[in-house]
Amino acid sequence: METVLKTNNHITLSWVKHILRCSNIKFYILDESMSSVEGNITAIPMRILVDRENLKRAKKIIDQAQQELKK
Repeated sequence: METVLKTNNHITLSWVKHILRCSNIKFYILDESMSSVEGNITAIPMRILVDRENLKRAKKIIDQAQQELKK
């Protein structure tokens, strides 16, 4: 498993989860509970992990989606 994103922003997390689901990329969320417990001081970011063989594809899909948002 490789980290494709670290964030404390729940909106960003939700957006990336949606993109990965629509692309049929299996992912795991780590530290989601810890991020909420720590009082939102950004000390513990939530992480999205994907299988190593999907890492490049996941990053590419996320990057393309970010570029579309900038248009």
